[in-house]
Amino acid sequence: MKKIILKNFRGYNGEHKIDISNGITALIGKNDAGKSTLLEALDIFYGESKPELSDLNIYASDRDMLFGVVFSELPESIKVDSTAETSLSEEYLINEDGDFEVVIKYTCTAAAVGTKPETIIRCQHPTVDNYNDLLSLKLSDLKSRGKELGAKSSDERVSNLWRKAIWATADKLGVEKIELKVDDFDAKAKAIYANVASMFPQFYLFRVDRQTSDGDAEAKDPMQLAVKEAQKEYQAEIQVLKAKIQERVDEVAARALKKLHEMDATLASKLEPTLKGEPKWSFDYRIQDDRGVSLNKRGSGTRRLVLLNFFRAEAERKSAEGSGSIVYAIEEPETSQHPNNQKMIIESLLQLSEDASRQVIITSHSPQLVEMLPYQSIRYIEFDDTSKNTIIDYDKSALMKGAESLGIHSKQKFGSAEAVVLVEGKGDDLFLTHASSTLHQSGDISNDHIGQHKIEIVTAGGGDNVAFWVQKTTLDNLGLPYIIMLDSDRKSPTESETKNEKLISGIVASGGRAIVTRKREIENYIDPSLTNSASYSEFDDAKKIIAAAGTIKEGDVIKTHWPRMTSQQIINNCQYIDSSGVAHSEIIEILTKINQIL
Repeated sequence: MKKIILKNFRGYNGEHKIDISNGITALIGKNDAGKSTLLEALDIFYGESKPELSDLNIYASDRDMLFGVVFSELPESIKVDSTAETSLSEEYLINEDGDFEVVIKYTCTAAAVGTKPETIIRCQHPTVDNYNDLLSLKLSDLKSRGKELGAKSSDERVSNLWRKAIWATADKLGVEKIELKVDDFDAKAKAIYANVASMFPQFYLFRVDRQTSDGDAEAKDPMQLAVKEAQKEYQAEIQVLKAKIQERVDEVAARALKKLHEMDATLASKLEPTLKGEPKWSFDYRIQDDRGVSLNKRGSGTRRLVLLNFFRAEAERKSAEGSGSIVYAIEEPETSQHPNNQKMIIESLLQLSEDASRQVIITSHSPQLVEMLPYQSIRYIEFDDTSKNTIIDYDKSALMKGAESLGIHSKQKFGSAEAVVLVEGKGDDLFLTHASSTLHQSGDISNDHIGQHKIEIVTAGGGDNVAFWVQKTTLDNLGLPYIIMLDSDRKSPTESETKNEKLISGIVASGGRAIVTRKREIENYIDPSLTNSASYSEFDDAKKIIAAAGTIKEGDVIKTHWPRMTSQQIINNCQYIDSSGVAHSEIIEILTKINQIL
């Protein structure tokens, strides 16, 4: 998903398009700002729920509610039937950005919401007469139109080849952005949309406003996800089972007909059992632990944490299989959670979102969760009383508004901390925490202020975020002494000053405290003996090389190997010789500088 589209739905007056990140998107804002509305709009688009008349925006200039998505990374080809393939671009079904844009429209009367919504594709499509209606024509009509226009199809039995041939005869197609109703398509053309729709991500919404017991939707949804996937996987066996059941039913009907004829042969010549609808596969599960205690007997925080991890476990299973894409929409994952659990939850969701076939959308009121995200993932949502409409801010503007709204970076957040270290990500947190603890235990440094939480580590979510915080004097507003540490990102010893090195130089020149690593990244400090003897220099892409030498992802390299580093390995891999020939241990110098800010 690239964008969410909605119109006239609750606080969203008129049409809105909201950009969605490839990985994780965080919707933040005050209560009733419109965060959950976006998730529920997606729920309606994917057919999991329907709007009510009360959902129509009271300031709307018309009575249409729209729910849509813009999709990127489109399939190269689409099956029309077993013998024909086409593509969205060949059918002129993509928008001006080369994406697939589809909306579901509900039209409201004064009394009710229309029961049958329209499916509309917004695309750059021919508008010239004789070329603008080809998707609605049957094969016979396409043949007639083609002969009138002098078109020649490479296979006269295939509708999409006729459309392609006809469009090729035009001097000018007058391609413009228009809306095409899928219901107006011919059956073969409808198959194009049906096949594309079958490739849409599976969407699962984890709500915050219900009791989380094993009898409620939150408990059943992850289990029903497993049921749906199993049904899809065993579809061939299900069809065989349906055929066997039909055969048994036919036998019963045949025997009944035989008996009927014994009484009166004129009553019926045939009794044919016809299936009224597809079989309903219903599986109802009760979730309990190894003591036999039902989930709904546990604390609210435990219940919610268990259910959240159903999502995580299923995503990991699906990711391992490499099948399909999933969008997880989770309302306020921090609800009922201890701060330590909140941190674990967001780390899990961040890891989940690193999979290219997964997207995560969360709403949140938690500063701890939001400050762990890159600013590109943040959407700040607020209702403007003046315009009577909802406004969405992105990127750095969203970060600043979110910081003010949620109280991010406030002194109170850090409890008993007396100083702060600002780093790029959670890997840097682990790097410093483990080094400080290990070297203190070995007697190589005198204090472990980080482990004692006298000095708190804050992750900014990337070097750009660090620069932004500095520019906006966000750190100065903490009221605590601080120091900044960044990777050098240096790719060779002769490379000119990197962006991170320039930032650190500027901070130091202006009287601030800042550190930049000598090596490229923190992964370059890992002892090669721990990594299947991977070989890398100070400036190589160590995490890529280490990951390739083992069976772990690049994002897992530091958390897999760094906690195994002994004090001697840390010191050995942090040594350097200065211009005077004196040996130094870089990590000891870094920790000394950090401890000196108290």
